[in-house]
Amino acid sequence: MPIAPTLRSYRSDDRAAVVRLWHDAWHDGHGTVLPAHVVAERTLESFDLRLEPLEAGCLVAEVEGRIMGFSAIEGNEIDQLYVAREARGTGLAAALLTATETSLARRGIRDAAIQCSAGNDRAHRFYARAGWRDSGVRQAPIWTPDGRHETHPTHIFVKQLSSLD
Repeated sequence: MPIAPTLRSYRSDDRAAVVRLWHDAWHDGHGTVLPAHVVAERTLESFDLRLEPLEAGCLVAEVEGRIMGFSAIEGNEIDQLYVAREARGTGLAAALLTATETSLARRGIRDAAIQCSAGNDRAHRFYARAGWRDSGVRQAPIWTPDGRHETHPTHIFVKQLSSLD
């Protein structure tokens, strides 16, 4: 059933809800495609650490006062895009993706990118349906709590955004 989220900028009082959503949705989408030791390192605390440098570029999707999705922009990339399991199939993810694309375009970004871990087939299909083009797979670095270098096969999706001029 379609739902109409309120899409807005992230606020500091959103932190706990965004961290929980990110943790749960990340494990749902990546828990079976990344190595077990990487999955084990993805604790609530690790997502809390990772959120701080992304806060300025975050959007949230809220439904009836509850955060059901969030995205984060870094440079020309949609660095994160996650939706609560119960909001999937409602149009919320598409609305959040469109709002994030618009935010990038307003920042003057014309050529945008988003990464999708190999094996995350649901996300891969979603980005392709939304007009993103899979430009191929590369060994992309993945975040680790101790800063060690690890990579994982990752699809790099690209999209030329409309000019808002």
